[in-house]
Amino acid sequence: MPEQGHPAPPPTGTGLGRRGLLAAAGGAAALPLTGPAGARAAAATAPRTTVVRHRGIRPDDPRGREPVHNPLRGFRYEMSYNAADLSSPWPDEQDHSPDAAATLELLEREYGGGARLVQLYFYLWEFATGEIPADALAHVEKVFAGLRRKGYAAVLRFVYDDGVREPRRYTVRDIQRHIGQLGPLVERNRDVVAVWQAGFLGAWGEWHGSHYRHETYPEAVTAIMTSLVAALPAGMHTQVRYAEKHQLIRNPAILDRVGFHNDYLTLGQGEFDYYVPGDPHWRTYLEVTADRMTDGEMPWDKGQSEDPYAWSTVIPGLDTARRLQTLRFDSLSLVHNATVTIPAWRATPLSEAEARRALLPVSDGYFRDRRGAAVPRTQFEYLRDHLGYRVEVREVRWAPAGRGRIRAEVDLVNRGFAPPKHPRPVRLVLLGADGEVLAEADTGADWRQWLPQGRAESTEDHGEPRTCTVRAVLALPRRARGGCRLGLALPDPHTAGAAHAVRCANATVGWVDGVNVLAEVRPG
Repeated sequence: MPEQGHPAPPPTGTGLGRRGLLAAAGGAAALPLTGPAGARAAAATAPRTTVVRHRGIRPDDPRGREPVHNPLRGFRYEMSYNAADLSSPWPDEQDHSPDAAATLELLEREYGGGARLVQLYFYLWEFATGEIPADALAHVEKVFAGLRRKGYAAVLRFVYDDGVREPRRYTVRDIQRHIGQLGPLVERNRDVVAVWQAGFLGAWGEWHGSHYRHETYPEAVTAIMTSLVAALPAGMHTQVRYAEKHQLIRNPAILDRVGFHNDYLTLGQGEFDYYVPGDPHWRTYLEVTADRMTDGEMPWDKGQSEDPYAWSTVIPGLDTARRLQTLRFDSLSLVHNATVTIPAWRATPLSEAEARRALLPVSDGYFRDRRGAAVPRTQFEYLRDHLGYRVEVREVRWAPAGRGRIRAEVDLVNRGFAPPKHPRPVRLVLLGADGEVLAEADTGADWRQWLPQGRAESTEDHGEPRTCTVRAVLALPRRARGGCRLGLALPDPHTAGAAHAVRCANATVGWVDGVNVLAEVRPG
């Protein structure tokens, strides 16, 4: 339960935070009395602040070792479809159903739970140089409907060349025509699309080896990416694999929507992992990942693939956490290296001391039980829980503001690897006993500024992440004056529903229909 504090005494002076709340809410500064008598009079007449302190999630809390599912972050699965008939291009995926919901259930059984994202490939091989027919577009929409039923969102990529069939001879105009066909479909289904990757060019859409080598020409790259960004739903990002391709884009107006995906994460041990200190483009990776969506996957291992580039050495979990935190990763494949590295992460304990020595964020209570004793997590748990953002409430304060209103403040901290990268409203709300919203106020806060602690592989400040405070004044309806609940709402700006809202990582914060319930309010 929250630590329900006693009403705090009125502060002296001015300032922000707790002091700012009462200074703005009260009238003590206008009293003519001074000295001890004045202090007593002020204490008697000034509004009194109620303080509620919250903690994070401990391993021995109910469901304390389960993931906190939140939009646009975390582990992901992977599935691929030929758009022509919803078959899989791969012999080892013939058990993948055209029903995407059934395929997701298969992936959950095969790779374990803990994900709400899925890398989703659509191969357009048959249609590379013509129109995408209506039945193929309907197939894409059908898969999106399956994701919606299961509560997943896609890391989406459209591709022509699968590396098996002969590469197709598509042009820039072909790609632009297909973006024009696919854009309205993605817009209609934006609730199940986390990011629309650049794709299209080369084997698997990784921007190497296309027939006309469009990916090597700035004019072609700029034309394709300009068309793609124009087709993106508002606020959505796209991603490319390589920094040198990112630097071929000659239209600076679109760069704030273009992030990265690393498709060969080996911490620099493999020749195709360029996301390493010392790479000529390291500074670009640091700059872009700071505020644009970042995804990754390890190579397949030799138990999964006969590919000569398959990787069967365990990729160390703690070092991986440092790299992902440094490059502000939002998502990572749970499917790749699933018989070598992922089992090692699941089996390897991680202590609070190890995380702190590695300059990684430590969530409140994350490594402690209710008695305060140290409890190790696993490397897998830690990565699952800290990819992307992890918002924790620290303290809530409210006080009467006169004329049937209350003034409220909430202190929050982001202990994830990355800042939030998409805008969304930040609202304080009052809830009735049945969860009905009785009043709400927009705080005007930009949650993308809730920054995590400094990058582990840098000289940045590695201390506690900055505490951010949101505040608002809420009018109390008459029916709420006998008591109600104060909540924090972080809804999706485009799609309603609790599944698209952000839940705070606190055991002491309730969750009602997409609202984080912070405190009881009894103003009488």
